[in-house]
Amino acid sequence: MDDLTKISAEVEKKTGVKTSPKAIEDIISAIKTSENFWQIVRFSQRPIPTVAETLKILKRLRYVDFKDDKIIPQEKLNQKYSNILPYSKELICPQCEGKGININSLGILEDFLEIHKYRPKPIQEYDQGNIDPASTVGRVALMKLRNDISGKKIIILGDDDLVGIALGLTMLPQDVLVLDIDKRLIDFTNKIAQEKKLPVRAEVFDLRKKLPDSLKGKFDVLVTDPPEAKKPFKIFIEKGIWSLKGPGSAGYIGMTLIDSSVSKWAELQKFVIDAGAVITDIIRDFNKYEIWEYHTKTLAWKLAPVKSQFDQPWYSSAIVRLELVKKPKVKNEILKEKDIYVDIESTTT
Repeated sequence: MDDLTKISAEVEKKTGVKTSPKAIEDIISAIKTSENFWQIVRFSQRPIPTVAETLKILKRLRYVDFKDDKIIPQEKLNQKYSNILPYSKELICPQCEGKGININSLGILEDFLEIHKYRPKPIQEYDQGNIDPASTVGRVALMKLRNDISGKKIIILGDDDLVGIALGLTMLPQDVLVLDIDKRLIDFTNKIAQEKKLPVRAEVFDLRKKLPDSLKGKFDVLVTDPPEAKKPFKIFIEKGIWSLKGPGSAGYIGMTLIDSSVSKWAELQKFVIDAGAVITDIIRDFNKYEIWEYHTKTLAWKLAPVKSQFDQPWYSSAIVRLELVKKPKVKNEILKEKDIYVDIESTTT
């Protein structure tokens, strides 16, 4: 058994998160890229418990050292794993940042940036953490590219990112309905929609409850960033698919590799397919998150083996597009659990 296999087995045993030698390889690559723990998470795109435990083991084996809240690779690491290269940042397009989308061509970025300045700040109570304005506009640009905006009825389940407003600024949708538990976001969205006469309406709604029967099968497109603990993810996605018209309807969801392992992704993707949809697009690292103020109160901060500064963005998610290919097999269920956001992999809430 080689070292990477031994390390991955130990990490999996201690964290309960399925871990492969490839995961350890990606973490070593990230260590060679940055001394900052959060950037190592960013570049490796592995769950925080996995990254934290791997670093502890590498320190014990004297492959790395911890100094002044930095992760310092030792010569032993470079000699042993000379074939593992640093993260190739230079391969990412500097204009689109890997999105593959020209967000400026949409024509709404300037207006959205001005609106975004006055948005309510994210709070931990609702597991809020918003993506940056360029990522929100990028989502809308991708939706337009896939013919999922013009003349469409769109439902948004939770809208920390103000996607509803960005969609409205295009003046292309027939109707956009935003549902969110946070009255601050709902009031802000309705205020902007009224001022700018956007085809957007927003309502306060706790998504743990059943959606109103009047919404069943009424929408062409779904947008949501579901909690990544398994049960709430499934229930949130089921609700969204339940609200769609049928074959040809689309969904856009955010999924991270920081709060979900690839093994969990496999389970979640199977659920999507079993529900009657197919995954047509996955663009990794599409959504770049702004740093949220409650970061030091999360389990992720507690797990971090060193308390590196987080003065630059590090958390990101993939954009995933779904398309229904048959009549969906889903329910509109109640989510009973009080704490719906955390499992052994999801630690940033």
